[in-house]
This record gives sequence, C-alpha cells and structure tokens, in this order.
Amino acid sequence: MEICSQVRQDLKGGDRSAFKMVFNAYSPGIFELSFRILKNTELAEEIVQETFIKLWLTRDTIDTSRNLWSFIYVIAKRMCFNKLRSARYDLILQQELIQHMSGVVEDTKIQVNELEQLLQHSVGLLPARQREVWQLSREEGLSHKEIADQLGISPNTVKNSLVQTLKYLRQHFKKADYLYCFIFSLFL
Repeated sequence: MEICSQVRQDLKGGDRSAFKMVFNAYSPGIFELSFRILKNTELAEEIVQETFIKLWLTRDTIDTSRNLWSFIYVIAKRMCFNKLRSARYDLILQQELIQHMSGVVEDTKIQVNELEQLLQHSVGLLPARQREVWQLSREEGLSHKEIADQLGISPNTVKNSLVQTLKYLRQHFKKADYLYCFIFSLFL
C-alpha cells in the first residue's frame, strides 16, 4: 500500500497522525524484510523500531514526490546489514576473548601448579609434628580441637604450631616472590 502524497507531506511536516499511518502501513513489511535477513524475531522487531525512529528523525529529508516505501525499505535494509556486521564483529571479539582467556587459564594453571609444588616442598621441610598439624588443618580441614584430640596435644599447641608454620611459609614464599599468591591461596 502506497501512502498518498498528502500523508507524505504531513509526515515531512512532523504530523504525528501521518507518522502513525505510515507506521501502521509499512511496519509489517519492514518486519518481514528484517526477519528474512536476520532470522531473529527480537532483532527484526528492533529493526522496525529503529527504522521508524530514523524515519521520524530524518523526515525533513523525505522527497514527497517519491515512493515512501522505497525510502523506508532502504533504511531498514541498511540497518539489517549493519546489525549483521555488528554481530559478526561481536562474534570475532568473543572468539578472540575466549582464545585469550584460554591462554590466561593455561598460564594460571601452570602458576598454580608451581605454587602447589613450592608449598609441598616447603611443607616437606617442616619438622614432623608441625608438618602433621599443617596437613590435618589445611589438607584434611580439621579444626584445632579435632587435631588436638587426634594428636593428644592442646588446641593452643595446635594454634602455635600453625602460626609458626605460616611464618615459616611466608618467609619461604617471600624468597620465591610468591608471597601474595600464597596469602591469596590461604584465604580461598
């Protein structure tokens, strides 16, 4: 359905009722066009809205002697292609981000592995009782009281042993430039 010359003229002049007539007449066709190109209902609906917003904002450039459908059609088609380009660009960025994150995760795994090896080596250098208290506390997750009961020592002795172990490990990790990673790992 082509809109008459007077409606085109009224639209160009900013008449809202003329705009509503144009919207009602052409929005289904713009939706169909957009859906055919984008294959997505939500995106097609966005294109309809954006097309008519652009039509309203650029209404003063409408050539009232020409077919209005062609003007609107071109606006919508360009917006669809821009949306496709944008989606392609977003996909490329997502793929690059995933690739980058994979590298970061791999680096982090290596660093965590190195950190765990350093921790195991450092714990291995502890006196036997201190090492046992540490392993029961940090590796098995027992409370100070549970460790004390299991080893036949006081909870205060367990606490002192862990304090001494943490001081020792801080010094050992500081020498290896892993102090901050170590502190971070203790609180996770």
